[in-house]
Amino acid sequence: MSVTTGLRENPALVQDVLESHFSLTNLPGLIDTVTFDGASGWTSPNPHPVLSLMRWTTSDDKVALEALTETISFFREKGRGFDWITGPESEHLVPHLQERGFLKPPLPVGAMVRALDWPVESPDLNGFDIVKWDDPDDLLPSDIMSAGFEVPDDVGAIYHKAYMQPTQLQRSDIYVAVDVQTSCPVAVGYLSYIGEGPSVLLRVSSTLEDYRGRGLYHALVQRRIADAARAGRRMAFVQAYSDDSRRALVDLGFECAGDMLLHRWRP
Repeated sequence: MSVTTGLRENPALVQDVLESHFSLTNLPGLIDTVTFDGASGWTSPNPHPVLSLMRWTTSDDKVALEALTETISFFREKGRGFDWITGPESEHLVPHLQERGFLKPPLPVGAMVRALDWPVESPDLNGFDIVKWDDPDDLLPSDIMSAGFEVPDDVGAIYHKAYMQPTQLQRSDIYVAVDVQTSCPVAVGYLSYIGEGPSVLLRVSSTLEDYRGRGLYHALVQRRIADAARAGRRMAFVQAYSDDSRRALVDLGFECAGDMLLHRWRP
């Protein structure tokens, strides 16, 4: 039996998934970490709001409100929107966000979790191969990511470089689905090893529009978690931003440990 059985509404695992997304480090000119008493996150000189994400690091109501005030002031001065993510440990603080002008409703995000203690089926693809991308400086995978998430290429490039910057908190690999006939990558997925264990984070997966519906998303997930299991990792995390993503991940053995909320503030 999978060790993930019965994980629905598991606050500790939801918090682990939330924390895993704050493994990015300072990259001059690309990503800057932001820290206040009671809150932390990261932002970018690029003003696109998806490049700024914050969270609470306190459960104290007074400290949390002061941290939120300081954060909003920081981003308002820069004229930059940002997102704020909450989980079970900060659920009681959500009214502060609602009172301070964050857009309604917040976006529910599923914390999807799978144990890697049982075999992973090898993907069976007709006309495509799943391979590791050898050159982290080549931005072709990030262009595929940008197209899939409908963000400018420079936004995708910043995420790509931030994911591929090794730190004590993360190291990442890139996987692509290659069209055998053209030798062109048509789908991409990033895998981050979080610290020294036991977890990995499947950060993003994106497929070019003309190649969707051919099983490439499933194949990229299967290959990444298979490699993570071979590397000795025991748990895989994914954030699911849509019902379609949740259903696809459930088909691949993931369970929803609970929901986080993504709150959006715009100047």
